Amino acid sequence: MNLETLIRQAKPDYIQADSEKATSAILDRLEEFRPTPRRRISVRVALVVAAIVAMLLSGLTVNAATGGKLFGAILLNKDNRHIAKEPTYAAMQEVRPGESVPIHNGPILKSNIINQDQLQTLRATSITNIAVSKNHKEYSIPELLLASNADIVIFTKKKDAGWHLDKGEKMSIQFKLDDTDPGFYSKLNDLDTVGNWMEIGYIKNGELVRAFAKKAPEFAYTITADEAGEYYFYAQNLSAGRIVIASGNIE
Repeated sequence: MNLETLIRQAKPDYIQADSEKATSAILDRLEEFRPTPRRRISVRVALVVAAIVAMLLSGLTVNAATGGKLFGAILLNKDNRHIAKEPTYAAMQEVRPGESVPIHNGPILKSNIINQDQLQTLRATSITNIAVSKNHKEYSIPELLLASNADIVIFTKKKDAGWHLDKGEKMSIQFKLDDTDPGFYSKLNDLDTVGNWMEIGYIKNGELVRAFAKKAPEFAYTITADEAGEYYFYAQNLSAGRIVIASGNIE
């Protein structure tokens, strides 16, 4: 059985594979089909295999159970917590010889908090509002999943309300990640640093303001209002895979 037949059997429109096992299997299979004077891999097969390897390393997150791609921030509970532990999947679509690579336009971002003129300039996959619950003077951040690269979560009060700050007032956020299983993609980079890459910032009267980006197991940030208005904190997934925020608070 040749490589092209194997690929055809594995794929209708999309191929899904556990990233670590699939990468190893593909490299082993490529070794078997290394060109010899009597054996040449067709251009089509070579392109498909190259695409599989590239997509496996791209960090696209796909849920195997549903066959669909997960986007956005998702609250975790006892019924769905298993999705945070499922392997990261990669997906690819074949381009036949002579055909151009289809152009995938970026997502249409929607937000009732960020100004519309700035909204479409953001490099984000999704924007999700997540309400935090009040606990005395603090607001508790629930356990949640940022499903894919570039997902943004905006922390809010009830009914998407923000925090009113007068000039000079301070507000702080801190949260930690569930980093017990860093996953395949985290192992590829910065092996000496635990945690995941995230961007942290705030939204002031509709304007998103970036504060910093780093790789860490936990994050903390304090803002001092430079003008009166409604403020929110946000966090963005800058890693190649999923990120789970285990707990945190805003005060």
